Amino acid sequence: MRAEGQFDSFYLKTRRALVHQTFALTGDLAAAQKAVRETYVSAWHHWRKVRSYEDPRDWVRPRAWALAQRKHTARLWQRTKELSVENRAILNALHKLPASERRALVLVELAGVPLDVSARELNVTQGTLERQLASGTSGFATALDTDPAAVPALLAGLGEAASKASLPRAAAVRREGRTRRRTHTLAAAAAVTFLAVGSGAFAYEPTSESPEASSPLTTPADPSTSERPQGDAEPESKLPSADDLLDVKDVSQLDAEAAWQVTGTHDNTGGNGINYVCQQERFADPEGVATLVRTLKSGAGPSRTVVQAVEISSSAENASATYDKVLSWFARCEGGNLHLQRSFAVSGVADRAVLLELRTWAPPQTSYSVSLAQVGQMVTTEVVSTANGPAPRTLKAARTLARATSMLCEQAGGSDCGGRPRLQETAPPPSGEATGVLATVDMPGLEGVTKPWVGTSTAPASRNPAATACDRADFRKEGAVTTQTRTFLVPGARLPARFGLTETYGKFRSSAAAAEFLGTVRKRVAACEDRNLAIDVQSPHSMKEGPLAGSTWRLRTELSQSHEVFFDVGFVRRGDTVAQLTFLPAGPAELSSGDFRALLVRAGQRLGEVG
Repeated sequence: MRAEGQFDSFYLKTRRALVHQTFALTGDLAAAQKAVRETYVSAWHHWRKVRSYEDPRDWVRPRAWALAQRKHTARLWQRTKELSVENRAILNALHKLPASERRALVLVELAGVPLDVSARELNVTQGTLERQLASGTSGFATALDTDPAAVPALLAGLGEAASKASLPRAAAVRREGRTRRRTHTLAAAAAVTFLAVGSGAFAYEPTSESPEASSPLTTPADPSTSERPQGDAEPESKLPSADDLLDVKDVSQLDAEAAWQVTGTHDNTGGNGINYVCQQERFADPEGVATLVRTLKSGAGPSRTVVQAVEISSSAENASATYDKVLSWFARCEGGNLHLQRSFAVSGVADRAVLLELRTWAPPQTSYSVSLAQVGQMVTTEVVSTANGPAPRTLKAARTLARATSMLCEQAGGSDCGGRPRLQETAPPPSGEATGVLATVDMPGLEGVTKPWVGTSTAPASRNPAATACDRADFRKEGAVTTQTRTFLVPGARLPARFGLTETYGKFRSSAAAAEFLGTVRKRVAACEDRNLAIDVQSPHSMKEGPLAGSTWRLRTELSQSHEVFFDVGFVRRGDTVAQLTFLPAGPAELSSGDFRALLVRAGQRLGEVG
């Protein structure tokens, strides 16, 4: 029989049973329908390999199940509408079971898989499977107030609802498989098989076939779909597995004295899906093919945890968008008391990579070294957290990233996978809060303050709220064509109303005009004590750092013999744009001169976002 006939017969015989099983596992008929279609498209694309299996269903089952679970995860359980009361009750009863028990129940009672085969597919001992099956059967029967002996028939009853799934003709599946790019199929065809390490939920087809399977195949041969000659076959891509994730020996360089151990590996379809700091969604690529997460912890010295998350997208283009999205999570980290300290571009490894260093400034103080890289269709994120101790050296974190990308690169078929990481400190990635101005993640901690900074919305600066009596800076009147201002406060911290930090920037018509403005401001502050005897200009400091130039001062204003007010003022220029920072401390809630200068540098880096 020609390849087309073999595939069409296999597709017609197995597709309905596969939809039935994935529907029972997920409670989401739309997800099951889409996953089954994508799986068979991939199966045709790799048909030479698939048909070599003793039973090709062994190839499609794990992919269809994993894709269906991924597509419905993070959605409400049982999104399928127009279900009968009985079917809705069955799905609700399944959903109440722990995931391991639900998988065991569906595999054995619905799919008819022998216990020994099921145990291997679920990556558990047969004894464990028997306990899961007994508990799942009991819980399912109790939820429906029925006899455990009725469980197989109840699960089979979902077949009527599953049969409503609309599946394409075999010819349409083959057509889509022919046009799918090889880069699409690297992940979509088979990458999800490694999810068995974490979830082990591979459904098994029953031997019974649907009525349509008994019809003889009459699809005419299509010369255009004949198989590629053996000599022209695409090379089979290797695929990542749990063995290609960071292991104890790979993270030991972060802390050689720590007793590291792997504490978990999973596919991120259970729990709330949040595995590391700043993560905002379960999947950065909701339409991706697979995810694998591993956690390692140290058992001595500073408490350290490493979380590696790998997401596989259906194309390198989609992986690029995944990379950007994960990076945006850290660039605008939600949590309130995290400070983005430094950012590095990492070259010499992967397609592109970055390393960020963050630290909490409210108890418990924790440091985070975040490494992110794209390798073809895969994005790997490594988050090293250290509580109550020094963070690992930056270069060591970068070398750990290099090791992670090297393993993934080899599986992706790359030929240059052993590069050494090179670090270059860079401006932070855009925060997404506001363009060109400081973000809350830029704000350092304050002594004795645990509440988070909050920034106001940016607004044009018709007047400059950051101006002081010394600088008298009026960006608009002095030639700026564009201005923006923003203020940062700490609500709920019981600080005086006058406390806060304000930033204003102005974009001038040229770099020369911006430099002239900065020079004028410097002269005004230098002459301020002569103009106003109540003001004392302290700690003048000029800075020059790469494309940035600026100055900082501390101004002491004597309001009375018993009362004085301090201001930290700074100006920084980057090209044709100048920013001013003015900070009004309150008691112990102040910034050191070093912290204020670092914040001014960060403000200058943010000016690079101004078009």
